[in-house]
Amino acid sequence: MAPTTTNFRLVAEAEVPRVLAGTIMFLPPKDKIPKSAWTDPELLDGAFNHPVAIVSCPQPKEIQHSSHVEIAIMTSFHGLTVKAHLAAKGIHTASGTLAAKRSGHLRVVTASKPHAKDVLKLRDGKGMKRDSCYVGIRRTYAVELRVLALYGFGREEVDAYRLTAHATKKLVESVRVRAKVKEKAKAKEKAKEKAKMVKQEGEKKGSTKKMRVESVRVRGEDSAEKGGEERGCK
Repeated sequence: MAPTTTNFRLVAEAEVPRVLAGTIMFLPPKDKIPKSAWTDPELLDGAFNHPVAIVSCPQPKEIQHSSHVEIAIMTSFHGLTVKAHLAAKGIHTASGTLAAKRSGHLRVVTASKPHAKDVLKLRDGKGMKRDSCYVGIRRTYAVELRVLALYGFGREEVDAYRLTAHATKKLVESVRVRAKVKEKAKAKEKAKEKAKMVKQEGEKKGSTKKMRVESVRVRGEDSAEKGGEERGCK
């Protein structure tokens, strides 16, 4: 969901205390990020040049220009609804709400569709600038606050676009639930892999034990045969 212009203004140090959870900001193109600033190494190139929602950050009295903040990437799916986006991939859903849930997104209100239902609302009746807007909740990333720019091309206040308290709560809870589900699935997969390794180790030990028993049996038979031969020669 890149803006129609490349103009942006990085957040100034004096504006930092006004950045709270739910604030909509902008992650500039990768080559525009200050070289000395830190960004999550897992951020894909496609995540840059997109709006982001602040999921969590230090309190106003503690936050600094270099503080790490948690962000969720926002997208417009190139102007498509998430339902149409999935349909283009051959995945059909009964409604936009189900499509958003399946793809791991929450819909955000836009200026062109201010009365849309089942959307995250912005304060003061504002709406995102594209015809469709979704925030990803499958995973979040961390960046230094100073790499972020103001949403709205730097012409408005740093907190001009912010989710309502209710919408912010829903975003944070949705992200945390997804994280727990992902962690649970990861733990389950890890336990499954461990059980597989234990089974393989058990089979390996059983095979080794069987080989040892067989070796002892063969040695016993060889000794018996040798003893018989010696007695026969006397």
